[in-house]
Amino acid sequence: MISPNSFQISKNWWIQFPLLLRLITKIRFYAAFGAGGVIYLTSLIFNNIGLSATDIGLGFTISAIIGTLTRFFTGNYLNKTGKIQYPLIISSILSITASLFLIISRDTFFYIIGQSFVGAAAGIYWPAAEFGVPYFCDPIETRKAYALVRSSEALGIFLGVFLGGIMTNFLYSKSIFINDIFCMLFITFLILRNNHSIKINLESFNQRLVDPTLKGQLKKWNKNSPIIILSILLITTSLALIQVTLPLDLVKGGIYRNELSQEITSFLISVQLILLLFFQWPVGSWISKKGRLFGLKFSLINFSLASLLLFISSYLNIAAFYLISFALILVSLGSASFLPSSTDLVFRIAPSNKKGFALALLSQCFAMGYFFGPFISGRILDVFGYASIIWLSISFICLVTYATIYKKIF
Repeated sequence: MISPNSFQISKNWWIQFPLLLRLITKIRFYAAFGAGGVIYLTSLIFNNIGLSATDIGLGFTISAIIGTLTRFFTGNYLNKTGKIQYPLIISSILSITASLFLIISRDTFFYIIGQSFVGAAAGIYWPAAEFGVPYFCDPIETRKAYALVRSSEALGIFLGVFLGGIMTNFLYSKSIFINDIFCMLFITFLILRNNHSIKINLESFNQRLVDPTLKGQLKKWNKNSPIIILSILLITTSLALIQVTLPLDLVKGGIYRNELSQEITSFLISVQLILLLFFQWPVGSWISKKGRLFGLKFSLINFSLASLLLFISSYLNIAAFYLISFALILVSLGSASFLPSSTDLVFRIAPSNKKGFALALLSQCFAMGYFFGPFISGRILDVFGYASIIWLSISFICLVTYATIYKKIF
């Protein structure tokens, strides 16, 4: 039985954070709850409908390309206005449109249209959602604030995938898109209800940013920016391939590894998301006490080892399940470290008048992972039937990047 003190402790822990940080945390939770099933289960749903891995990967690639245009447009808009409300509402409307197209889709044409709207929505949403956190977190340290919002997203994604998997298997095959529609409607309601508070807070923060005494310190990008952006790009590509390619790789089987059922594959993905849910806050808080490049280094070594284990699992059968499980533990650790630290890094290396562009660039790094990665990996799966070479390549590249930045000092 849960004691009343437990609820009071939880309440006290929650209210320690500023009001608007709690608001953006709620918004990001519902966005993740709606998008979780869409991100992780769309490939399986349309694989069952009969689309090829190449077509599925092409949809994600087109989504990423369209997201690029909306992403930098949003970043430029944020630089000029500092307003996040309207991009968040527009992204919700586009996401609803995407889900409607994916619900009615029975072939490649409507699937591509739906994914195009997904890309447009994501390109608008992510810079705005990331932009709001450092503006709303004072006096909480930014990395701790990002750990909080990423923890809420981990919970949202887990619930979205877990409940989406149940609804997809036992109720309606495209229930995840209906769930996304309801989540986007609720986000719109939250923003409209708190529009005035958001506006006042953003205006106050922007006035502090243009203080003449700060201008001299924030005109140039940090000298380590190229290696930081490259590292982030490699990690986000790894995440994209894990989200899109790994489920297909598991259900198709490896060189010697037998095919896994869709139920077992969904279970493994759910376990990884549960681990991320439990790891995100403690790992994010731990990372916030380390050097600012520590989070990237920790992520790179985890993704390198995880990809190596996925490569080895393709050549095994019975033991493959255990290697895949351990690899997903490493993916969870790497993700929990990477997600808050990368956003904080990019926000800090950017000049004060380029913060919106910087966060759009970070969001673009996530999209770049979908540009050609899923399409090429889908083609490899169609031609060879397994993706072991993909995992070996990721492992090697992440290891080389880790060695490159090992002695860098932020």
